[in-house]
Amino acid sequence: MTWRPGRFHFVYLSILALIWLGLATRLQADTISGTVRDPSGAVVIEARIEITGGNLAQPLLVTSDESGKFVAPNLDAGEYSIRVAKEGFDDLVTTVDLQGTADLPLSLTITAQQTSVTVNEKSTAFANSDVVYRQLRNVGLGETFRCENFTLNMDVGTFELKTGTLTLLRLVNKFETGAVFVGQGHFTLKPLGTLDTSEMVRRAGSPTAEEDFTEVVFRFTPDQFPQFAATFGTRADTPTEASSAFQHWKEKVRHRHEIPEGLTQAFLESETIDNVDADVLAAIYNSKHPPFFNAYMHGTPHKDMRFFMRMRVGAIPQIDSPEEVALVNCNGGGMDDGIWYFQHLKSELVAHTASSQQEKRLFATRRYNIETVIGKNDHLFSRAMITYEPLVPGERVLKFGLLPTLRVTRVTGEGGQDLHFIQENRKEDGSFYAVLDEAPAMGQIHSITVEYGGDKVLTNAGSGSYYIGARQSWYPNLNGFGEKALYDLTFKVPPSNVLISVGKLEGQRTEAGFAVTHWVTAVPVAVAGFNYGKYTKIDFPDSITHYEISGYYLTELPDTLRPYENGALRGMSPTSMTKYALDQARAQMQVCTLYFGKGPYENIYITEQPNFGFGQSWPNLVYLPISAYIDSTQRWMLFGQINSKFTGFVQEVTPHEVAHQWFGHGAGWASYHDQWLSEGFAEFAAALFLQRAVGPKWQKDYIEFWERQRVRILEKNNFGVSPNDAGPLWLGIRLISPRSGQAYQGVTYSKGAYVLSMLRSLMRADIGSGGDPDQGFIDMMHDFMERHRDTPASTESFKAVAEKHMTKKMDLQQNGRLDWFFREWVWGTQVPRYSFKYELQPAEGGKFKVQAEITQSEVDENFAMFVPIFADFGDGMVRLTQVGIAGNSTKTYNFVLDRKPKKVALNAYKEILER
Repeated sequence: MTWRPGRFHFVYLSILALIWLGLATRLQADTISGTVRDPSGAVVIEARIEITGGNLAQPLLVTSDESGKFVAPNLDAGEYSIRVAKEGFDDLVTTVDLQGTADLPLSLTITAQQTSVTVNEKSTAFANSDVVYRQLRNVGLGETFRCENFTLNMDVGTFELKTGTLTLLRLVNKFETGAVFVGQGHFTLKPLGTLDTSEMVRRAGSPTAEEDFTEVVFRFTPDQFPQFAATFGTRADTPTEASSAFQHWKEKVRHRHEIPEGLTQAFLESETIDNVDADVLAAIYNSKHPPFFNAYMHGTPHKDMRFFMRMRVGAIPQIDSPEEVALVNCNGGGMDDGIWYFQHLKSELVAHTASSQQEKRLFATRRYNIETVIGKNDHLFSRAMITYEPLVPGERVLKFGLLPTLRVTRVTGEGGQDLHFIQENRKEDGSFYAVLDEAPAMGQIHSITVEYGGDKVLTNAGSGSYYIGARQSWYPNLNGFGEKALYDLTFKVPPSNVLISVGKLEGQRTEAGFAVTHWVTAVPVAVAGFNYGKYTKIDFPDSITHYEISGYYLTELPDTLRPYENGALRGMSPTSMTKYALDQARAQMQVCTLYFGKGPYENIYITEQPNFGFGQSWPNLVYLPISAYIDSTQRWMLFGQINSKFTGFVQEVTPHEVAHQWFGHGAGWASYHDQWLSEGFAEFAAALFLQRAVGPKWQKDYIEFWERQRVRILEKNNFGVSPNDAGPLWLGIRLISPRSGQAYQGVTYSKGAYVLSMLRSLMRADIGSGGDPDQGFIDMMHDFMERHRDTPASTESFKAVAEKHMTKKMDLQQNGRLDWFFREWVWGTQVPRYSFKYELQPAEGGKFKVQAEITQSEVDENFAMFVPIFADFGDGMVRLTQVGIAGNSTKTYNFVLDRKPKKVALNAYKEILER
């Protein structure tokens, strides 16, 4: 799955509106009645109903009442025409043969292609209107106290309030929820661990964060207030600076940059931007809510330094991690913008209980039932029922990830009652929260229903192709990739287009001019998504693994490539290139099944997308870039040259994305620290594809693949920084900084792939051992997949699996652990350089003696590695053995061969990382 911290541009929402009008196809009564509804089932008031025909001398006009109902009584038998009209909706015209006295229920659906929606006034009244939330949103300043020489210790952070005033916010529901300090103060954060200290040096230029400040806004759960009690000196007048500081705070945290200027904005202002008032609301409504403490500092030299300490959900909920403490310097496009510290509580670190697999959810999602209509104007209107189980007693506020341009119109509880919800303007802190009337009972399953609509999920790319945005936030997503749930998905789309969804197609039909499809996941999955456009389908059987493989391709070029249709892309053959992509997918499914075990899904859809430079993989749904459907000659004509880097991308993208069915979906990851177990393993699987699936002449492509990975890891940019210089694999997305923009891809993908390759090399049996030399590695990977089908994988849990299957030679410390390997390659940044020379001499019995000398350099004295030695006897390089070497040293190794080799080489297939 290719992830790029992109720039997103959102425009104000215009919602696709539809009406559901029920009328029997044949009414037999002296009264025509009905109810006008929108797709969510909410009634539409003041719709204009015009009835003509029968014995009417002129049209009869009625309107729908506040319940959406209308009645036209005392009509003679006969045939009538009914037209329903309402601004923002398409007119509906239907006929009724009226006889008898029956008053039948309504069932006919009509559609609209306007870009506005009429929302029931009663439902609108529940938006942003919870009484306590309104108090929090409008809270002002309260009492002010002098504050002198007070020290507040918060985990590894220390606030020194040297001299100034502390102004409390006014009570909300009798609770204290915040304070504003104005004066002279100092903040210090000293990391405990070596890795965190190194990262602090990279970010701050010092092993400790030191910050003088003149203003701090504190926001916290009520249980944190007692820590401030000792600060209170004598009462004082509230300084104007306090009011100014609080106003500036609101402007900062309630504002979204539609185009993020830096990484911190991309994270903190995403579709799950914190609405601090809604977060505090959760604690007011539940005294057992996990506590949090936020401090927003305005200081020198940094104008927006933020300290977060948040239990359970993590200090930065926008990043998948249960780590409770964070320090973030929000500096837009500045060179020091970034997450400076993000770690577990000091108490957990000292006790060695910190884990990426800690439970961080407040609710566990069990199932999503989503009905979605896509209109001819590409707007989306949906109703989602989310079935969940509470994990923390007393919780009443649920936070969802939802694209801000998708506006919620109604939230209802299990009994159909309207619920309060929070969704501020999309340009503000517009995350979506639902507020329950009462805390749901523990140990029971509950549900809520959310109705919403808007645009920016689909962007028309031209000629029947669409860019799919918001791939995991097109529906109210409760926990993101942090959990798996069942999905039941129904889509209604214009019949000219085809929709392909995660899950298995369980049925399709035509309804009121829409093509309707129904998709169901057989097992819980981490995310739901779809592709959409004028697709043609090809089925591609697999007689070996028996997976159901289907391909969907576009017959026309998107607008971005249309200028080339009579030039570089004139001979493009979508059908043949789709078959080529499907052949690659089938081969990779077979390779992955052999090495990693049975795939998690019985079917897989390989779909083309108009995006040119990235692919993505959702459960049983693969999005391939259109570049994967363009052959090498066409790419040469398109670029005017042979672009080796892009050729490599095209070569890797299909096997990489197919492998994500195993890594990322079959076995998920626990936190951003562990995402290399998805991206790195999928990248390794792409190399495995080149070695095992392309035929006998695999060596060149395979070696070039690993050389590309090596360059991606070690090549320095214009700042003189390589991805590997940015930090260890364990840091994941935090490797990105203004000076190391490609570090995440270079390390998480490429170095992550190399780590698995090196484990394979260490476990590989030497020549003459009999059986499959990869069997030990295969057993390890099968075990890894089985252990993590239901539990997200962490670096530590993978390490435990590797230790279970490691060879005796790998146990360097004689303790049954691979601490040495993970310390070097996952938590470290050293990369050795090797030199190799050898002499070949005749030996007794026609054999040949090899005297080899291996030198390892540019590492510390504790760095150890096993290096493979190869020989070419005329049919290509064959691995002979591996030699252990430690520190900056030279080792001599002698061995005898039965026949004379043409060449002896070290690391011939680049299976271990070296400079």
